Amino acid sequence: MTVSASSRETRLLSGPDIRAVLTWLDTIQSVRDSFRAAAAGRILGPAAAQVPTPDGSLHLKAGGLLDPSLLSVKANLRPDAGRALGVILLFDPDGVTLRAVLESAEVTAYRTAATAVVAAGALGAQDNCSVAVLGTGKVAGAVIEALPYEINVSAFHLWGRNREHAAQLAHANGSSVPVHVHDTPGGATAHADVVVTCTPSRSPLIETTDLRDGALVLAMGADSPGKRELADDVLAGAIIVADDPVAVTRVGETAFLPNTAADAVLGDLGSLLAGAVTLPGGTARARVVFDSVGIAFVDTAVAALVLRKAEANGLGTPFHFTPPVGH
Repeated sequence: MTVSASSRETRLLSGPDIRAVLTWLDTIQSVRDSFRAAAAGRILGPAAAQVPTPDGSLHLKAGGLLDPSLLSVKANLRPDAGRALGVILLFDPDGVTLRAVLESAEVTAYRTAATAVVAAGALGAQDNCSVAVLGTGKVAGAVIEALPYEINVSAFHLWGRNREHAAQLAHANGSSVPVHVHDTPGGATAHADVVVTCTPSRSPLIETTDLRDGALVLAMGADSPGKRELADDVLAGAIIVADDPVAVTRVGETAFLPNTAADAVLGDLGSLLAGAVTLPGGTARARVVFDSVGIAFVDTAVAALVLRKAEANGLGTPFHFTPPVGH
């Protein structure tokens, strides 16, 4: 994938612009390629920080790709109550230019759902599986849209704290896959071969007794300190694979293990895709947990895909911080 560097313009890309150009097949492939690039050492090392505010926090994530040479910085302001607000800045470090400013919520939803899809395939999700989705926000909706593009899903089982919101999401789903709404998290997961958690919860939603034997758990929600969706017994003895094996011991589900050393994690998704890490034998009925906190090079890959397609379709608002040469 290449991104034109013929202009020093910056392109402002809104949520509608992003939705207009992204398709699930392209996004899933872009995310998969970015993890493979990480396994091959073709990324700029990710960095993350959090700045407390009186009523929430500012979350920062930076990282990039070497081919194409692009670097992204995501800044999300997350109030304790209310919706987050954020942007992604996409830089060309070689050309010393800011290529784009993107609304972050849409990129994050696409990136997170596509990561869940890639992880599900790499960790052995089978066709004709039933899937529980805990959450009713953008990511939950994106997971319901995206997963059937790669895995034959027999049914979705949906739970949210607000049952009306869950019913609305189930009704809005345009897929032919049925979506069943449940009153409790355990009611949803009891039916599921794959469980996807994507809530802002700060206390466990599910315990081992809520899960089928051998259920694959994709924990996508715990991406900052204090957030958690899985009880201790779900993690204890599980095979844990992460998007970022170090970060999950600080801000992911793995941070709640009694021993949060990095060796608590089998490996990262990129290494699994590249064959450098393999799941232990005899895992057919073992619990496998994918612990995801979100990682910057995946943001970069999706933002680059958006920019390339937006430029090709003339979408977004181009502008210059300084006048072009000759003006």
